[in-house]
Amino acid sequence: VAQFSFHMQYGEDSKYLKVVSTAKHFADYDLEGNWDIERGNFSANVSIQEQVEYYWPAFRSAIQTAKIHSIMCSYNAVNGMPMCGNNYFMNEIARKQWGFDGFFVSDCGAISDAAFQRYINESFAESNSSMR
Repeated sequence: VAQFSFHMQYGEDSKYLKVVSTAKHFADYDLEGNWDIERGNFSANVSIQEQVEYYWPAFRSAIQTAKIHSIMCSYNAVNGMPMCGNNYFMNEIARKQWGFDGFFVSDCGAISDAAFQRYINESFAESNSSMR
């Protein structure tokens, strides 16, 4: 997959991108087909060891080997932090540690789903109440 993505993006002339490969769903998303859990209302409780050994290697490879230009954040939260608002995962890990220089996109409705909105409301409760 890494070689395919790389060559699809760069082709014979690496000055211009032909297409952009997107790695998804970053991160800790494994809910498709699990009908008992609503993906937009779920927080995966994952240790750093599980991140490093299980969830992150595929994304790191996609960034460093395939040179992808887009990452789609997942619907769910990780340890209480919605992935589409997870500064640590997006900037500290993907950008600074792995060298990602592309863009992040959200999955359909991930910014407006219940987990993200609950996080915003709880984190910025004082700000939200003063704006009413």
